[in-house]
Amino acid sequence: MRLSTLLIFPLAFIVTACTQGVPVKQPPITVSLKNNTAADRVVGYTKPVIRTFVPAETSQELQNQYESNPNSRPGGVQRTEITGATCTIDTAEFSAQFQTPAIVHLPKFHGKPSQLRMTCKTPELSTRYTHDPTLDGVVVVETSVAGLIAAAVMTGILASKDNWSYSTGESNVWIDLAEK
Repeated sequence: MRLSTLLIFPLAFIVTACTQGVPVKQPPITVSLKNNTAADRVVGYTKPVIRTFVPAETSQELQNQYESNPNSRPGGVQRTEITGATCTIDTAEFSAQFQTPAIVHLPKFHGKPSQLRMTCKTPELSTRYTHDPTLDGVVVVETSVAGLIAAAVMTGILASKDNWSYSTGESNVWIDLAEK
């Protein structure tokens, strides 16, 4: 099984990227922990920027250009950012509600936490999905024998620490909205 510290939701719904997007104008969102047991297990926080989008429409002229010369298509997902979508995150350990874009302080836990459920909506658009936590710090990048051995050793070391998270650092997390 490949483990990653990226906040990975089904690819149909989410894409992480380095692009900046619109400025976040609200203060960071801190989740509400549901009980003292959950609070005692928190070992830190990640601070992803959660953004919502719809796939960008391209002009007929650009579509024709892409068909005649596929190499002219820009890389990555073409999207239009949607601001002001209302999102909720809920797990057995914590919950939060915010409007996009938002920096959300997601807790890291000692011991595996429950699955994360998220919904985002505007009057015309919505999405819903779930995400399982991953061991904090495990990334398998290289498929060589040495890379796989290093990943196995690192997984064993990190599993002994038993720290779990839903995302890495301060990356942008793009949530794909669909028509209701």
